Amino acid sequence: MNRKNIAKRLWILSYPTMISFAMQSVYDIVDMIWVGRISSTAVAGVTVFTTIFWLFEFLNEVIGAGSISLISQNFGREDMERTQLVAEQTISFKTVMALCSALALYLSLEPLMTIYTKDPAVIQAAKDYGLLRIYFIPIMFLSFSVNTIFRCTGDTKTPMIIMLTSTILNIILDPIFMFDTIPYTRIPGLGLGVRGASIATVISTSISFTIGFSLLLIGYGKIKIHIPNLFQLHKEIDRELILIGLPNGFQMLLRFLFQAVLMSIIARYGIDAISAAGIGGKVYNFAFLPINGMMMGGSILVGHFLGKEEVHHAEEASTLSSYFNLGFMFIFTTICVVFSKEIYSLFIQDQNVITLGSRMLIVGTLGLPFLGFGFGRAVAFLGSGHNQPLLIGGILSQWVVQLPLMILAYHLGFPVEYIFATYFLADLTEFFVFYYIYRRGTWKTIRVK
Repeated sequence: MNRKNIAKRLWILSYPTMISFAMQSVYDIVDMIWVGRISSTAVAGVTVFTTIFWLFEFLNEVIGAGSISLISQNFGREDMERTQLVAEQTISFKTVMALCSALALYLSLEPLMTIYTKDPAVIQAAKDYGLLRIYFIPIMFLSFSVNTIFRCTGDTKTPMIIMLTSTILNIILDPIFMFDTIPYTRIPGLGLGVRGASIATVISTSISFTIGFSLLLIGYGKIKIHIPNLFQLHKEIDRELILIGLPNGFQMLLRFLFQAVLMSIIARYGIDAISAAGIGGKVYNFAFLPINGMMMGGSILVGHFLGKEEVHHAEEASTLSSYFNLGFMFIFTTICVVFSKEIYSLFIQDQNVITLGSRMLIVGTLGLPFLGFGFGRAVAFLGSGHNQPLLIGGILSQWVVQLPLMILAYHLGFPVEYIFATYFLADLTEFFVFYYIYRRGTWKTIRVK
């Protein structure tokens, strides 16, 4: 198989995932635009809740990363019985982990919110938006797993269509539930404010899961899920899911925890700074659409190649992923630098937030091309099950390099945008870590079953 064929397979596996994540990101952005029409306080409340919420997504990342390696490699070696068993266990075990996450978040939400703000209006907005989301965490976790099962067995278009349908529904429901009168029309809405945004999200996520899970039950695609098998836990597979996914899960936990620490520092600059950072986070996440798409498509392709013992093809897939990501990130960074104020104006009309946020966006995105290239190499880690480099890169870049610089900038009295300037050095550090460990080649010898 030559480079052109590998690039074609990589693109076929990646672009539907990019579109799927794009749909989710478009929803997040539109959601924040609608919330911005309520008030800066509402934006701050949603930002505070989501910052805390993602801390408890850790267990989803653990099982999710483990399932990618196990399903894709078993599918690559054409062991369909084992592929089906791992897929079923992913759903069963993820359910247990989701219930644990929901309970932990529910019990700790209010104490954690007070770390960021004492403003009762912001706290109330966070609760209005967040409580229903907590109750439906199991559905959210399982919707991720259903889509992963399709992707790892070579079907990336089905989850794309499911997420497209879900996102369009979410965008339609948002203004209906949020406002007394649907904007730009005379049609009456339900006027539920930020709580309405939460309801719209829960409905669309539930429909997404129901569609995908139903397709797996009827055997649409390469495998068929059997309900009786979902009521038992397979100790050996569950252990592998945890051991393989734990480094990536810890890496994501540390990233979310770092964002929580970052937000606690930003909160000291006031509500406008929280709002600007919350909007900037939505835009910044948009940059990860191609990275996430390539991470998913590239790691699945690497898993398939390693399952067939075609290591040189796995190397080529990783190289191509890096080049794709580099190009995407360069374009995105250029747009953010040139149109930073225009981007913020889409979300909110408060000039203080726009001015502050535009400066944050410019300095915070300059290192993204390096980060994109590094994550392209990292598909080899995720596809092989050698996920420790992801953890090492996250710790060194954010906790060893970036956090001390952030704290120093704050204590020296620098403006808040200096906090975001530290992202450049962090992104550069992660790039070097991934590239160095990739070149060592340990991932080439690792296999999972």
